[in-house]
Amino acid sequence: MCKCAPEEVIHCNRAGLRALPGEIAASTVSLNLSNNYLRILTTNTFRNLTFLHSLWLDGNNLTFLSPGTFHALSKLRELDLSRNSRLTYLHANTFRGLLNLISLDLSHCNIFEIHPLLFSHLPSLERLNLASNNMRYVPQAFSNLSSLTRLSLESNHIEAIGRDSLKDLESLYDLNLRKNRIWIIQNGAFTRLLRLGVLNLGHNFIADLPNQLFNGLIQLKTMHLEANRITDVDCTFRLLLNLRNLYLNNNQISSISDSAFSYLNKLHFLHLSKNNLSSLPLRLFVELPKLKHVFLSHNPWKCDCKMLWFLRWTAMFRGALEGLDCAFPSHHNTTALGGPQPGDPMDCTAPPELESKDTCGAAGISMAPGPLAPTSKVFLLAAICHTWYSARRWDSSAALL
Repeated sequence: MCKCAPEEVIHCNRAGLRALPGEIAASTVSLNLSNNYLRILTTNTFRNLTFLHSLWLDGNNLTFLSPGTFHALSKLRELDLSRNSRLTYLHANTFRGLLNLISLDLSHCNIFEIHPLLFSHLPSLERLNLASNNMRYVPQAFSNLSSLTRLSLESNHIEAIGRDSLKDLESLYDLNLRKNRIWIIQNGAFTRLLRLGVLNLGHNFIADLPNQLFNGLIQLKTMHLEANRITDVDCTFRLLLNLRNLYLNNNQISSISDSAFSYLNKLHFLHLSKNNLSSLPLRLFVELPKLKHVFLSHNPWKCDCKMLWFLRWTAMFRGALEGLDCAFPSHHNTTALGGPQPGDPMDCTAPPELESKDTCGAAGISMAPGPLAPTSKVFLLAAICHTWYSARRWDSSAALL
């Protein structure tokens, strides 16, 4: 029931197998055993397949892998064990012999604990997928994975990231911790991840962002913190000099420090939709020369004098600004047409000096733009209408994000 390709590739996908076929050529390079009924693999199962480069065992009923099951597969580069829901525990010597393995997929199993020495036989491993298991803490099994560049722990039950949890992963580029229960991250947890380019902490329970939390991430390009419980943003991101994409949407942010994004000279994508923001501090976007996309929809914006500076900034901004839904008093309240009311933008002639919430110290203070010249009410009303119209036009597209 298996199909053989001319280049020593055998496909036994969905073949109803309960054991390995007896006559598989020793020269086989790629073997697909996905979606069958295999339960137990022993040390003899693959002993003659010494030329294997790729082995797929995903979607079976594996319950136990004998220590040394793969010991003869020294040339194996890719191993997929995902979607074996009965696989709960792996012996320390399970992967002994896989000296050239590059990719290992253990996702969608029921692994709740990993032996500290499980990966000690995998010096060449670059990609490790442990997503959708039952782990409640970061395994202490990463100490020998000096070549690892991609690690996924998505959709587990992890609650804390300790100071030493990731300390040995100095080659890591992509770390996915999305959809866990993380609410504690010790300072120094990411200090040694000097090559990390993508960090996904979205859909967790993170509420606080200490100022030193992301120290060491000097090469980080993309940060996901969406769908957490963050209420304030202070100086947490100021040392992420290579950051390009920042996702802070779907939080509870009501306050942002005026130099929260200082020194982020390469930031070009900022997502702040679905928060509790009513206004933005005066200096927030001043030092973001590469900013191209800003998403602000579904916030309770209050467009009074505190946001007058924002009208001026949008006139100079050359990127895409989406989702600013303002409720201007003079637009919705017909009684205001007789004259400007307190707080009405039409009554502002210059931006107010906003109280700084920055606690970064003198080194973090960014220069504020010069005072705006007195603006006629006619010109300001036109700017307000233009901004309101643009926000309405973009709001439908922003809702799709």
